Amino acid sequence: MAVHAMTTAQRTAASLTAALMVLAGLTSCTPAIRAVTGLTSAADGRPLAALAWCADRPPDVVVLRLAGDLASPSPSAAPAPSVNWPEWWYDVPQRDATSPATVELTGFPPSPGPDLGTVFQMRVLTRNNSFTSHDVSFRLPELADLRPGSVLITTIVANEEVQKTVSLDEFARLGRNAC
Repeated sequence: MAVHAMTTAQRTAASLTAALMVLAGLTSCTPAIRAVTGLTSAADGRPLAALAWCADRPPDVVVLRLAGDLASPSPSAAPAPSVNWPEWWYDVPQRDATSPATVELTGFPPSPGPDLGTVFQMRVLTRNNSFTSHDVSFRLPELADLRPGSVLITTIVANEEVQKTVSLDEFARLGRNAC
């Protein structure tokens, strides 16, 4: 009887240890969110990625792709194109980057473009996977509403993603508060 109780206790302890190890492994691979990604425009109407961060250094890349394709990009791996549209990777200039910053979205939107209802998502990443950002989701018609000095962001309200336009100052504050 004592042997059976000890064996049951050992099995329970082993199961709990294995579960904790799996949980620790899953959470350790997820980079912390220390930035906010948005969409703005240059004075001539070109779309720009807007990024604001609270980390010690700027992010390395802006990743833009179809919303359904944003699984878990790895900046150290070569970008895998979508079945329908490529993903776009834009380097963040490291030497002069201060928060907030903008990155030109060269080659976007594509021509010919996808269906106007197609949803894109954009986020920033670091090559060492130290942090990522809150995503921004948008459709191509929303590019026409962008104005210099304002930033389109995606926020969560009542467990729903909601688009919101904020001033550049408010966007910078959101980046500082991301930590």
